[in-house]
Amino acid sequence: MAMTCAHNYGKSAAGTSGREQFMGLKALVIGMGVLIVAGVAVVLVTIVNRSLAPPAGVGEVRWQLPRGAEVRDWRVAGDELVIRLEQDGAVLFWTFDRRSGQRLGEVRLEPGSNP
Repeated sequence: MAMTCAHNYGKSAAGTSGREQFMGLKALVIGMGVLIVAGVAVVLVTIVNRSLAPPAGVGEVRWQLPRGAEVRDWRVAGDELVIRLEQDGAVLFWTFDRRSGQRLGEVRLEPGSNP
């Protein structure tokens, strides 16, 4: 009894050719590349959205005005809030950090002699 050995060169056990396997692998690599590009785009959009979002609120911050002072104007300059007050002929500028509510400083312009 003679035994023959059949070889299946270039074909997988499922009967697909090497060209079909290559096409499947190519489709898989392209699909994974598209997923990577989409993932990077999502990460970039998230970073940009978070950097452009307004800062989280600081809750309630209270400061008492000096006796006789009145608020005349206020402005937002970057991350700072500047409030202009008038008190007994003097002009005061208070500066606050918008994120923390902390008072950063005061400039007081008083009427007086000529410079």
